[in-house]
Amino acid sequence: MISAVLIVKNEQVYIQRCLNSVKDFDEIIVVDTGSTDDTKKKIKDLKLKNLKLFDFEWCDDFAKARNFAKRKATGDYILSIDADEILMSSYEDVKKVVGEEMTYYVTLHATNGSHKTPRLFKNVEEVFWCGPIHETLNLIGEKETDLVIHYDYSPAHQQDPERTMRILKKAIEEKPSLIREKYYLAREYWYIKDYDNAKIWFWKYLETAIWLPEIADAYLYLARIYWAINDGDKARRTCLLAFGINPNFKEALNFMAEISFPDEASVWRKFEEIADNSKVLFKRKYGK
Repeated sequence: MISAVLIVKNEQVYIQRCLNSVKDFDEIIVVDTGSTDDTKKKIKDLKLKNLKLFDFEWCDDFAKARNFAKRKATGDYILSIDADEILMSSYEDVKKVVGEEMTYYVTLHATNGSHKTPRLFKNVEEVFWCGPIHETLNLIGEKETDLVIHYDYSPAHQQDPERTMRILKKAIEEKPSLIREKYYLAREYWYIKDYDNAKIWFWKYLETAIWLPEIADAYLYLARIYWAINDGDKARRTCLLAFGINPNFKEALNFMAEISFPDEASVWRKFEEIADNSKVLFKRKYGK
């Protein structure tokens, strides 16, 4: 028995599309964290007999909400999916994947890139969600799969644009030893072009960072920051650190070509051609 589990808030635009993609699962657990639109009505209108709807009082902590939803699931395995996502694989495909492993990688795909993340996992106490935002399972994926989830960016995100920054700042203030939260806070500053704070937090992250794909990505962001503030020398030296960690990092090699003089750029582009993009954090679309 496999449960599809999701948490939702103000997702009337996408919720029916998502639920239809998992309607064949043995059980669908939906936890609403405070919708004020027609999300609940849209859910009930589908009349799915295998669906159970619960409420959770939002507390600025995605892991707490997901763990609450997890506890409501009765399946042997859980597929975690969001309201603005669609399961592109069939339920039969999911059934064929599960075996003895605790966690399985699923490919999340969008128009601007893709990445693999553990989203299918055994419903046991040993596996749970961590982190108030950009939450992840406490265990990495044990097995690669061909399962694919397509995702869009829900308009509900615009209803609280400060949410991500607010939660990350609070989490780091309460626990300064957090690592990956510093990476994501730096990235939030990058998004709003606050390059000074982005630079500060990427370097703070790198002081204690241990996961190589994320470290390489942080160096690439720093290279882009230095280039944006017209410090080409630091941009090139920092970009070298990114593919010094992962020589298959195509995006970093491409950026190095962009910011190098023509003779050097042609060499970097040759390296980019043979790189296979293995072990990168995000396979983003880049370039022209």
